[in-house]
Amino acid sequence: MATILLHKKKHIPYWLVPVYACLVVMPFWMAGFLTVMPFSYHFTSQSMSRAAAEIPAASFYQLLRLENHAFQSDEKVGQGTIGWVDAAFQSAAGISLRDPRTFLGKELPGFSIYDSQILIAGEGTDYTNLPVESKKPDDLPVPKEPDEPKENTPPAGEEKVLLYFTHTSESFTPKNGQAPMNITEVGTMIGKSLEEEGIGVSVNKTDIGALLKKKGKKYSASYEESRTVVAAVQKKEPSLSYLIDIHRDSQDKSITTARVNGQDMAKTVFVVGGEHPGYEENARFASSLHKLFEQYYPGLSRGVIVKSGSQTNGKFNQDLSNRAILIEMGGVDNTREELERSAAAVADILARFIKAEQNE
Repeated sequence: MATILLHKKKHIPYWLVPVYACLVVMPFWMAGFLTVMPFSYHFTSQSMSRAAAEIPAASFYQLLRLENHAFQSDEKVGQGTIGWVDAAFQSAAGISLRDPRTFLGKELPGFSIYDSQILIAGEGTDYTNLPVESKKPDDLPVPKEPDEPKENTPPAGEEKVLLYFTHTSESFTPKNGQAPMNITEVGTMIGKSLEEEGIGVSVNKTDIGALLKKKGKKYSASYEESRTVVAAVQKKEPSLSYLIDIHRDSQDKSITTARVNGQDMAKTVFVVGGEHPGYEENARFASSLHKLFEQYYPGLSRGVIVKSGSQTNGKFNQDLSNRAILIEMGGVDNTREELERSAAAVADILARFIKAEQNE
């Protein structure tokens, strides 16, 4: 018997020995790898949720149909192989076959600044004319405006709206020879119109650029500095729940101007930071304002943009309130008259929204 067994062993393929060894060692190796790997790569409910969020709704719907045939009756037309391939690319590499920007944005320097999502496209808005954020401060100094007396202004009640300026140096330099105008002046216009509507408002003109220079910080740290200012104001005045960061777009006047009711006006666009858990509430706020614009000032709003990515802030301090937005008021070439009309329109829309919420 021993002779027979020995004879059989001689015929056992030698390659099976390392295979058996791997099968025994593999579970221990995998357990060790998962233990020592960086925490950010662990399989958690949060990481799985982020991965699932990359799968298009239509593709997820098809997965449900494979498990539950009750969904067969509502089969969507036009969902073919391309949907599954696109979903696989998005989940694995963040690349969409339907959006060429996702291919270029990770390879071309500076191109990822356009890694934005058009949540609502206003008239004429597409991915070729998205708002462009200032990359450096303007040469013009921020004006030192004296606070205007309010004797003739009716009491507006408790202050609810905070208007502030992260990029306080942004200015308008019209090509018609008109004197340059600083972005903080637009805030003064909006604030005055809001008070006339009976809405309490605080216009904070803290010079963020001057604070950065004093602390030796770069222009890219503007939002960090304005966050400190806004948080301090909120602590002092908790009733300020509508936080409006006012900016000026760097796009050409042909993109930032609309003719509404027979008059040229500086177009507006709402920017929502997409890199914090509560951004959807801010997006709903911006979307509601856009719809009011479409109702009362059709064509004035360029829409709602959600911005995220390595080349932008991604929060814009909007995690401080569920009624926080960034609004671009016109562009670098818009005139004072165009901005005055738009400032009145923005105040009108804000007042309508706030009054509607108060009456709910």
